[in-house]
Amino acid sequence: MSNENGFQMIDNALSLAVSHLVDKGLPQDEAHIALLLRLKYLVPNEIQQVADLLSDDDELNARINPEFDSDQHISAEV
Repeated sequence: MSNENGFQMIDNALSLAVSHLVDKGLPQDEAHIALLLRLKYLVPNEIQQVADLLSDDDELNARINPEFDSDQHISAEV
């Protein structure tokens, strides 16, 4: 599987999860928050720490997220 296909699969899964929550009556912003909170609970702390370190890498973010704007970088602490 190519990186592009992998990212597309992740994007589709996340969109589906948010859409499902919105369909159940949750506002989209709250659906995003719920998803982030749930992931923080499910993902082991060591992996979250690695992801936090990687999220500070502008080059990596630009490759994973083509629309990435380093001026609007969201803190990994969110």
